[in-house]
Amino acid sequence: MTVKSKITLLYLFTYGSIVVSLGLTVFFVLRNLEMRRIDNLLISFHNDIVNTYKYAGEENRLLTLAGDEDLGFAIYTDEVPIASFRAEPEFFKAVTGSGTKGDYRFRSSFEIIEGKEEKFVTFYDLDESQKYLRFVFVTIVIFSLLTLLIVSVVGMVFTRKLINPFEEAGNQLERISRSGLKNSRVELRKTGEEVSKLEREINKSLIRIEQLIEDAKQMSSKIAHELRTPLAVMKTNLQLSLTKDFSEDTMREALKSTLGEVDKLIRLSEDYLLLSRTESSLPIEKNLINFSQLLLQTIEKILMIHSDKDLEIDIAPDIVIRGSGYMLEHVIINLLDNACRYTTDGSVEVKLISDEHGSFLSISNMGKAIDFVQNEELEEAKQIKGYGLGLRVVRSILRAHGLKLEYTHLDGKNIFVIDFPFEE
Repeated sequence: MTVKSKITLLYLFTYGSIVVSLGLTVFFVLRNLEMRRIDNLLISFHNDIVNTYKYAGEENRLLTLAGDEDLGFAIYTDEVPIASFRAEPEFFKAVTGSGTKGDYRFRSSFEIIEGKEEKFVTFYDLDESQKYLRFVFVTIVIFSLLTLLIVSVVGMVFTRKLINPFEEAGNQLERISRSGLKNSRVELRKTGEEVSKLEREINKSLIRIEQLIEDAKQMSSKIAHELRTPLAVMKTNLQLSLTKDFSEDTMREALKSTLGEVDKLIRLSEDYLLLSRTESSLPIEKNLINFSQLLLQTIEKILMIHSDKDLEIDIAPDIVIRGSGYMLEHVIINLLDNACRYTTDGSVEVKLISDEHGSFLSISNMGKAIDFVQNEELEEAKQIKGYGLGLRVVRSILRAHGLKLEYTHLDGKNIFVIDFPFEE
């Protein structure tokens, strides 16, 4: 069953109950009014019959009794009918009080006339009233059915207007899934603010999905490009090592070069893993970490790799920030490793200073200015020579932490700065 059918049935059930209840109420009100009218008429006629019989002369008593085409009476003395009008006397012989018998509404009473107890019964023929009530009932039923029909038609039209935008959205999304997502958007007829909001959110989702697909394509292309060079170098070294005139020293150099390319592949895979995590919509788990201690531990690891470099350290103690220790460690390693690789005087300066506004980390080395792109959106299309994918990963991690990497070149020195403002 479609949503349209369900909503139409809901209209019918809701308004049908109201119409039926209202129709029955009107019918029973009219029926009660009709019974009251008949009862009042019977009371008046009954009193007229009793008074006429009581005060008329005996010889004129039966001649002056009043009558009406819907009214009748019967008079009994000692259960013996002595007079009747428009009725079989035996029919009302046993009735008492007031009520309904057969097709008659009746009223009875006992009166003492000239020392004798007389029983008076007046009645009203309900045939015309029943015809009237049946006509009213049929009219109400027809009116209710017409009302339900109108409600159904109006409900279907109204439901169609409400449901059409959603059905249209489903049809357009189905066409998009078949034809492709490139620059495809949903356009709906604006029948309300809710529909406009639905259109906006669907198109936002389509844009986001399109961006994710495009990012995945670019990422795949970049991965293939980055892997090609180290794999080609490794293949060449392995091919040369298989030649007969390959000396032991040359073999050792080839293996050393191959090992270096393997290290590059490992770093590359780690970079792409971090990049995929930071550029996804999933939240990063952040904890309070002692950044001063993390920085010192990371410097120790860098000195194991670059033991020939001189690191000048100025680190304020016990600076605590909130973030992911693993990701921030990767940021420090990347910046320090690049600084050690490309310093021209063999020295790197590391500072972690705190003031009234917060803390900042500064890593600097002597060397030529790099073509650093301040606009992160442009950076994705441009790769800084010597820094590879790492700088993009660093900026992506910092962006996920609400931080930013600043670069300046001053007095022949490359300076990278990360500000850590105090949390409010």
